[in-house]
Amino acid sequence: MPASRFHSLYSPWLFPLACICLLAFLPAGCSEGEHNTPLRPNILFILSDQQHYQAWGGEDASFKTPSLDRLARESRRFSHAFVTAPQCSPSRASIYTGLYPHKTGIPGNTGSTLADGSRITGLKRGIRTAGSYFRKAGYFTGYIGKWHLGPVGDHGQDYDFAAFDTIRGGDATTDEEKTRKALEFLAQRPNNRPFALFLNYREPHNIYDYGWKHPPEPLPELAAGMSLPDSYYREDPSTKPRAQTQYMETGPVQRFLHADEIIWKSYRGYYRQRVAHFDQQLNRILAALKEHKLNESTIVLVTSDHGDMDARHRLVYKGPFMYEQLVRVPLIVRVPQAFGGQPAGIDHDLTVNVDLLPTMLEFAGLRVNGLDGSSLVPRLTGKAHDTADFVISQYQNKQKWNHPMRMIRTPGFKYVDHLEGMDELYDLRNDPEELVNLALDASSADIMHRLGDHLEQWLKQHQDPFHQLSATDPEGRPVAPRKVSQARGYRDR
Repeated sequence: MPASRFHSLYSPWLFPLACICLLAFLPAGCSEGEHNTPLRPNILFILSDQQHYQAWGGEDASFKTPSLDRLARESRRFSHAFVTAPQCSPSRASIYTGLYPHKTGIPGNTGSTLADGSRITGLKRGIRTAGSYFRKAGYFTGYIGKWHLGPVGDHGQDYDFAAFDTIRGGDATTDEEKTRKALEFLAQRPNNRPFALFLNYREPHNIYDYGWKHPPEPLPELAAGMSLPDSYYREDPSTKPRAQTQYMETGPVQRFLHADEIIWKSYRGYYRQRVAHFDQQLNRILAALKEHKLNESTIVLVTSDHGDMDARHRLVYKGPFMYEQLVRVPLIVRVPQAFGGQPAGIDHDLTVNVDLLPTMLEFAGLRVNGLDGSSLVPRLTGKAHDTADFVISQYQNKQKWNHPMRMIRTPGFKYVDHLEGMDELYDLRNDPEELVNLALDASSADIMHRLGDHLEQWLKQHQDPFHQLSATDPEGRPVAPRKVSQARGYRDR
């Protein structure tokens, strides 16, 4: 309820009641300087780019992220947070629309080419993004940084404070400039309206500065003390989809294929440097919240659009795979006590990033029908809630290369259905590194069929056109469908 509505309560006999109601909504222990706290929470949504779920100090001590670590100690952390797609554009489209990529018009990165020769240009006409809902509800809205969803167009009108970066494939604005803009937003916000700020950083996507444009060179200062993951040594490409090897043989990525270990260690060291740079910007934003006395009135959400392979499975960057390092990301949410926030802790149940918009909307008192996600508010406020049996991720293409995949991930297993080529099945409890592909083992037929049936039901329920898609080679040339799986009883199809 906006503060202005309390003016009608100022009658002699209602004034005490009004005071009691107002105090009930104010944060506990707030200082005099915070008495303008809105009755609806502010929303601060911070998105990094290409940060996998272990890429912070709370999961891996080789990452130096004191700000993120401190925030996690004050928040609810979702240890099994997934993305709808392991790529920038489709994942961001899901975050800001609450819909799966096949519904948004962005099944792959904008500018890439589909199998029929058409290009992915941007969001479908009529699709609403987060700012539309919040601004209509009276929020002061802001969008800063990477857009990557095609032309901004009318979506720009949904934000009172807009600093979109719209170049194809990324953004040109430095993260320091984004932070400066965010500080400007916080300083300029009106005191009589709650705000919703969507802040999109580039790091650690700048890992592409190492080895993409120029051959990777040893960086001894970054490689020092850096180890390589177990899957780097134990990966057997012959038991994995051919697309994995094709990726490493294509374009600039092939520079890593036969590189010495110091190059791989330098890659990992450089990635950690980029994550640390994101953490430095996060520190400035969180400090500004405290300076403006907004901590007790602001819900803070920090996550990423997808991960990075970080040398696991002898892979770099991102590509046509569904490994945990690509589809699983950090998700940290701090909810003030005034809005039902619970003590800090870890939620181990599954969630996917289409859940984020419904969550933010519910905290703002808004419910929107037709979204694919489910609100996390019950899980954040200690109320009874249902748990997801599985999550789904989608993959379509990379530049001209169309290699459609669908992943179904349960608490214990992961099945990846490749439209063309070898499928994948992993027992995550016994094989967390995803080294043993059980799709090649006929004894895994029962679990694979069960997961396949769940996936098929989901495809039909959500009108996902997966089986109507087409595959190409990396140059965009059509390839004949061919399926490889012992567990599901076929070799060629």
